[in-house]
Amino acid sequence: MGLLDLSFRFDPWFLGLPQSPLERGRVHRVVLRTGRGLRATPGEIRVESGRGAVGDSWPTHEFSVAAKNEIALINVHVLRSLSDGDETKMALSGDQIQADLELSEANLPPGTRLAIGTAVLEVTDLPHRPCMHFVERFGATAAKKVARANRKGRRGRGVLCRIVTDGVIRDGDEIVVVRG
Repeated sequence: MGLLDLSFRFDPWFLGLPQSPLERGRVHRVVLRTGRGLRATPGEIRVESGRGAVGDSWPTHEFSVAAKNEIALINVHVLRSLSDGDETKMALSGDQIQADLELSEANLPPGTRLAIGTAVLEVTDLPHRPCMHFVERFGATAAKKVARANRKGRRGRGVLCRIVTDGVIRDGDEIVVVRG
């Protein structure tokens, strides 16, 4: 007999979050991972193809898939809910960009480009899943919530991007979805 899937109980949580814009969003905060569990919120980051965010520890991780996994974005409303609004805890998610933008598969299919600051990113087809560090920092229930949203195409854990055009991304920058 199979396990009973009760993850539907998390749907109201996700649907109750504030809605983000579809076409023109905003960077809430940029974050650099400077070591295990250590974060910096410098106000701006430089992103470079093949390197990711300059100063971020991600390229040194064994599970980094450089060309398709250079920059991670998470929706700021999801993150705010999971961290109970604690801005310090929000930085621990492991995403370099906290964005007020609708990140769903329907809105940002793979190949969609995002113009942010002077950089251009491209959404990849890699799924962004909660890792063990995410579970340690936000709890098992948070991981289940974002995993359920991922299964529903909502990308609760966020989206992974490659860098198309090197540039600088700052807190408050507009995010423009480039279609076609």
